[in-house]
Amino acid sequence: MKVILTITLVLGLSGSDFAQPARSGKSKRNTMPKSTKLVATQPAKKDAPKTGNGTVAGLVAEEVKFKGEDVSLAGTLFLPKIKAGQKVPALLMIADFYSTRDGITVNKGVQQTYRELAEHFVTRGFAVLRYDRRCLGASDCPPQLTMSLASVDGLEAVKYLRGRKEIDPAKVWVFGHGDGSFFAASVASNKEVAGLIVTAAPGRAATKLLRDWERQRLLDSKASEAEIAAYMSKLDKVILALSGGGHKPEDIGSEMLNEYLAPLVKHTDYAFSWLVDDPLPLYPAALGPVLVIHGAKDRRIPVKDSSYILESMKLYEHKEFETHLLPEMDYFLKANKGAPTVEVDNDLSRPLDQALLKLLDEWLAKKVK
Repeated sequence: MKVILTITLVLGLSGSDFAQPARSGKSKRNTMPKSTKLVATQPAKKDAPKTGNGTVAGLVAEEVKFKGEDVSLAGTLFLPKIKAGQKVPALLMIADFYSTRDGITVNKGVQQTYRELAEHFVTRGFAVLRYDRRCLGASDCPPQLTMSLASVDGLEAVKYLRGRKEIDPAKVWVFGHGDGSFFAASVASNKEVAGLIVTAAPGRAATKLLRDWERQRLLDSKASEAEIAAYMSKLDKVILALSGGGHKPEDIGSEMLNEYLAPLVKHTDYAFSWLVDDPLPLYPAALGPVLVIHGAKDRRIPVKDSSYILESMKLYEHKEFETHLLPEMDYFLKANKGAPTVEVDNDLSRPLDQALLKLLDEWLAKKVK
């Protein structure tokens, strides 16, 4: 078994937070190496020049539509310069639940993370497809929205890429961010996918994540401990109702409809599976190489989630994977040299983390033959 591990901060495991997936054979736990060494990184390869409108020179951008599972999905396909008859590798990017194909919404706008990453990948010779997940952006919104349907949509996106004449069908990779990592991992369990990259990937059921996010949101708003306790009591009742299934949006009080809860209340079928499903068995199910990346400045997906995913990859004995913790990267995959705060989250001028770009460039250069 080939396992490559890069740890850059202390990662503690909590037995109460990590439940080992059931499987036959060995089931021993592994302890994390207690290293506090930070990885010294060099700047990524210099990007291609930009045009006057900020896009990469020579990039071909095509607005596309393709069929998901009984739904029409909208996306943007970036193509690099291609010689006649040439076929290039491709990356499918799957956004998190609260985002569209360009980036992640914050209080003061949109962190254009996905678009900026796509432009970077194009300069490295990749075609890149970003799409709006069902019920987001310009994609259609049928009555049903579940995690299983969203996974099928991702596989249909892979089939769309494999059918393009410009793309090498044997070199289609999947990139997931946030809970988009769930679907990227599910899609990568199919032989049509060459490998998987996940960033800020959750390692716990969303019931725990949602509580963390809501508590952080209240702390950011300077709520008192009494106000936080009262709200969290209400939140637990909402989570219990949504994770029980069968509830309608009108069953949930309107006072709870904030940026995190409103989409879940609107799509209770999705909320049910999102809240109760354990994501850990998904990552080692990928058939090809796997790259797992987390940021030490991430305020949404904490460092411990990285350790849980590492444990799962070992437990299921995946043959080829790497896990990395980047010291200055946050949830938005942007560079943060200071303390992680809500003010920094809202700074739209920050660039992508250079250590991330260097790692992606080097890993893909080794894997894409």
